[in-house]
Amino acid sequence: MFNTSEKKALTRLFLLGVGAPIGLDRFYEGDITGGFLAIVGFLLAAVTIVGLIIWTVLFVKKTFRLLRQFESAND
Repeated sequence: MFNTSEKKALTRLFLLGVGAPIGLDRFYEGDITGGFLAIVGFLLAAVTIVGLIIWTVLFVKKTFRLLRQFESAND
């Protein structure tokens, strides 16, 4: 039904949507340091309004990047 690159993009989008505050998408990609930094960054963002705005912008940016990757996948 989907080719490999589409499946990878959908999996990463799901993990980003469900587990962004705990860095599930980063851990899935094999970036352990980035996963822990995502957790710390989310905790800091939850404490401040500016941090929450920055975290939201980065979340939306990554979501659109993964959607473009899914859209541009070749059959």
